[in-house]
Amino acid sequence: MKTCLFYDLETSGLDPAFDQVLTFAGIRTDTQLREIDRTSLTIRMRKDIVPSPHAFITHCLHPEVLTDGMCEYEAARTLHALFNTENTISMGYNSLGFDDEFLRFMFYRNLLDPYSHQYANGCSRADILPVAALFKIFCEPVISWPRLENGHSTLKLELIARANRFTPSSGHAHEAMADVEVLVALSRAFLGHADIWDYAMGFFDKSTDISRTRAILPTCRVKDRFFRTAIMVSPVFGADAGYLAPVLCIGDSIPYGNQQLWIRLDQEQSMQIDPDTGLYCWTPIRKRPADQWIVLPCLDRFRKRISGQSRDMANTVLQAFQSDPQLFFATMDAHRAYAYPVIPDIDPDAALYQDGFFSPAEKKEIARFHAAGPFSRTGSDGAATVLDTLQCPRIKTLGARILARNFNAPALPEFADHLHRLTAQQGRITGYRRESKYTLSRAMGHLAELLENSAGLDARQKAVLARVKTYLDRLANPHPQ
Repeated sequence: MKTCLFYDLETSGLDPAFDQVLTFAGIRTDTQLREIDRTSLTIRMRKDIVPSPHAFITHCLHPEVLTDGMCEYEAARTLHALFNTENTISMGYNSLGFDDEFLRFMFYRNLLDPYSHQYANGCSRADILPVAALFKIFCEPVISWPRLENGHSTLKLELIARANRFTPSSGHAHEAMADVEVLVALSRAFLGHADIWDYAMGFFDKSTDISRTRAILPTCRVKDRFFRTAIMVSPVFGADAGYLAPVLCIGDSIPYGNQQLWIRLDQEQSMQIDPDTGLYCWTPIRKRPADQWIVLPCLDRFRKRISGQSRDMANTVLQAFQSDPQLFFATMDAHRAYAYPVIPDIDPDAALYQDGFFSPAEKKEIARFHAAGPFSRTGSDGAATVLDTLQCPRIKTLGARILARNFNAPALPEFADHLHRLTAQQGRITGYRRESKYTLSRAMGHLAELLENSAGLDARQKAVLARVKTYLDRLANPHPQ
C-alpha cells in the first residue's frame, strides 16, 4: 500500500552539507491523507557544529535541549529506515529545495545510501510548495490565500495556516510537528479537488513527468533547429510573475544526462551579452525528472495566466535568438557542456556530488561498519577495531568521523584539524559550492548584530538568543579557569 510521509526539519543553519538536522517530525498517512502514525526526533548537536543565531531565533529551539537527543548516527539510521519504508512518498513544503538535500547529506556522511528513498522499493518524493503555487494559479478558491502588507501574494506556510485557521494541536510555527500538522491540513484541502491534486502529483512521478515533457512539441525555430517552449510553475519566480514563467528548453546537459536545461524568456537579461565571454547571460534552470520545477505545455488556458508584459518580453527574447543564431547556439553549447569544477580541498562531508555513488567495494565496507555497532557513547575497543578493518579511504574517513562525533572515539588528525578550524580565527572548511563552513567567529559576529538590533525580537526569541550566546561562549572557552 502506498503511504505519504509528511515531514519537516529544523536545522542548525542553512548549509545542507555542513549544518545539521536538529529536530524531525513526520506524519504518515494513507493516500487519502488519513493519519496512520507519527514520528518525532530530537538530535544531539554535534561537536563540529557552530549553531547559527539566525536559525535559532527562527525555530526557537533551546541549545540545551539538544544535548540529550539521539546522536546523529542513530537518528540517520532511524530516518533512513523511515523514508525507505516500502512504497513511501515523502512530502514536505519546499522539501525538494531544502529539506531533502539536508537528508541526503546526513545519510551520506553516516554511510547510508543518500538516494534510495527517491526511487528504491517503490519510494518517491513530492513537494507541496509548487503544488500550492499550482492551486493558487489555477484553483484559487480552494483556500484563503494570504497577502503581505504590501498587497503581494505569499505562499508562506505560516501565513496560509493563519488565514485558513489550520491550527496545529502542538507547538508554534517553525516547530517541526506543528508545521507538519498544518501541511497535512493544507494537503487535505487540495485533495478535495482530486482532479487537480492527481494531476499535480503526476509531476513527481518520474515516468509521468518525462512523458509530459516529451509530449510538448518543439515548435520554436532558430535557424534550422526546433526547440520546445513551455510554461514553468515555480514559487521561485515570485508573486509579481504569478509564479509562472515562459521557458525554452535548450536540451540535456552532456555531463549530467538527468538534467534538462531551460531558459527563462521573460527576463531582459536572457538576451544581454556577457562582455567577458561574449555569450548570452543565461542562468539555466537545471530540471531533473520529478523535481520541484513543474513544466506545462503552452496551451491557451495556461498562457492566459501569464501577464501581457511577460509574453511581450518572451517574444522579444525569442526574436533576439532567431536574429543571431550563431550566438544562440554558441551559448547553448557552452551551457550543455558545462561540468561542475573539481574542488581539490573539498571537505569529506561535502563531497557527495563530487565523489559520487558508493562503489561495490565501499558498500561492502559500509555493511561491515554498520554491523560492528551498536557503539558505546563513551567509545569502545570495538570502534577502533572496526576502523582497522576499513581500507577504502572515503569510508575510513567518514567512519572515523562518525565514531568521533557520536561516540567520543579519538579524532583522527584530519578531523582534529577540522574541529580546530571551526573555532580558530584562520583556516576554512570548503563545501561543494566553494562556500565555507559556518565558524565560531562568524556566529559571534551575527550574534552581536542581532543583540544590537534586538528591539524587533519577541521575548521568546530574546531568551533563545541568550541561550545561544551561552552555548557559543562555551565553544570559545571550553576550559575556563
